[in-house]
Amino acid sequence: MAIQGSYDFKGITIGSSYIKVQHTSYNQDIRSEDYEKTAAVYNADGTIKTPSVTDTRFVVNNSGNCTAKVYKDKAVRDADPNNYITTINFNYPVAVTSSAKNPVKQAYDYIKTTDAYKSYTDV
Repeated sequence: MAIQGSYDFKGITIGSSYIKVQHTSYNQDIRSEDYEKTAAVYNADGTIKTPSVTDTRFVVNNSGNCTAKVYKDKAVRDADPNNYITTINFNYPVAVTSSAKNPVKQAYDYIKTTDAYKSYTDV
């Protein structure tokens, strides 16, 4: 699994670059958040008739961090996996449902939604 497309490396366009995920990690951040459940009700003179009701909810953020290597093309990668041009790093949202794709596939799907890699194709 990898993606392929035109990569700009320091002003040099590499037409058939090959990008291969090398590492991905997952993190779940759970934080509490106070919110207004019911707004306050005011009397005509501006005094509070009924105070607002607040509550706390928990917000879950599932994210991934990915490192991928950029190669001139697939043949170079197949010949020597250590002969890469550069590495790229990016964060991406991770779905954790039972029907979700594996995190590596999610990383490839996400990077292709970004402007720099939207023309890349799966290989």
